[in-house]
Amino acid sequence: MSAIDSGQLPAPAVPQSQAARGSLRRSLRAMRENALTAYKPEDFSADIIAQRILWRHMFIINEPNAIRYIVLDNAANYTKSEVGRRLLEPALGRGLLTSEGETWRRHRRIMAPAFDPRSIVGYAPIMTKMTEELLAKWDTLPAPRELDVATAMMELTLHIISKAMFSSDSDEIVDSVEIGVSTYQKTVRPSMLDLLHFPLWLARLLAPLPTGILREFDQKVDRLLTERGKQPDAEPKDLLARLIAARDGETGGGMSPGEVRDQVVTIFMAGHETTSLALTWTFYLLSQHPAVEAKLHAELADVLKGRTPVNDDVARLRYTRMVIEESMRLYPPAHTFGRQPIADDHILGHRMPAGAEVLILPWLIHRKPSLWENPERFDPERFAPERAAARPRFAYIPFGAGARICIGAAFAMTEAVLILATIAQRYQLHLAPGFPVEPQGLITLRPRCGLLMNLERRAH
Repeated sequence: MSAIDSGQLPAPAVPQSQAARGSLRRSLRAMRENALTAYKPEDFSADIIAQRILWRHMFIINEPNAIRYIVLDNAANYTKSEVGRRLLEPALGRGLLTSEGETWRRHRRIMAPAFDPRSIVGYAPIMTKMTEELLAKWDTLPAPRELDVATAMMELTLHIISKAMFSSDSDEIVDSVEIGVSTYQKTVRPSMLDLLHFPLWLARLLAPLPTGILREFDQKVDRLLTERGKQPDAEPKDLLARLIAARDGETGGGMSPGEVRDQVVTIFMAGHETTSLALTWTFYLLSQHPAVEAKLHAELADVLKGRTPVNDDVARLRYTRMVIEESMRLYPPAHTFGRQPIADDHILGHRMPAGAEVLILPWLIHRKPSLWENPERFDPERFAPERAAARPRFAYIPFGAGARICIGAAFAMTEAVLILATIAQRYQLHLAPGFPVEPQGLITLRPRCGLLMNLERRAH
């Protein structure tokens, strides 16, 4: 029996459920602090959960075919959640994550070439170069080497997105994003008035959001756009130049300066989060599962033989990818996404009134016992091709699903594989003894206290 199957390894950390404890107000307060605490153990097995907050209907959809129906088959009847837009628009404006209709389709067409396979090949050397620079800094740390891996991965992926997409590796931009995003996630949370869909002006009058959190970052983005605006004839070598120069193949129109700004901020803010959190949780899980880590090291030795990986290696590092996919199953960075029906609908025997809150939670469906054997177990072999093919398509949705699936999904997976392969060849990471690990569901799924780990230089 392998170590994976022995049942003697610690179960991955999960937050303690606060569901059905006390008043509605107390439950909502717990949800604001950690959205994942709202769910009871039996919720993971349910196909649909119908709830009401006073007069507002809320449905949690936890069945693959029903998810497919919402995001693909009948997607035209479902818009992004009003609550989600209220949380994100103050930071992101009307970027790809928050825009709707023809505006979203036009921007998606314009941006798609920057995330196609040919473009990703060009980004790969930046991903490994930045990772090598991080490892060089780790090499200089005095013993015992100890650091917050969550912060380290956030900074690394910010530097990569900054350099790859905007030809800028300014520490100032990275620092302002890191501080701003962390503060934003902790302070910008939905109020009862938002959940009840009170008019936005009234909700903000009675429950104002903090202002100025991202002012410094916005100023740096404005400066970046102003500098590029002075070079209108420059060859479009990065995403920013492409956004400025791009024309829609169907309409011939481009994006306004305000629209470019919103897309730049969206990519900066959202473009680093998925990968950094996936890697953070991966290093935590590997530290708890030595047999999986040993198999990962064996693949890296066989495929890379000590050299830095390149883009062509990503397809050969199959187990490395499976480790990341399983990590994103247990800890999906985007743990919840919402939709609203435009017109009344019926799903799984329930009437969905127009405007109802319809939630889809990777956090729940990725741990549904009928879809995943021993769902709390960390087992990358679930993503072996034959086992993955036997599961319903919409049982695994770490990047969302349907037409609005994350445009940067291929970029993020390539980045995660290359970073993990580069780091794991040189270092083994161990969770600091006694360090508390608690997943916290804010806008994304973060470790509440960070992730303090000890770095051990591997012998070659």
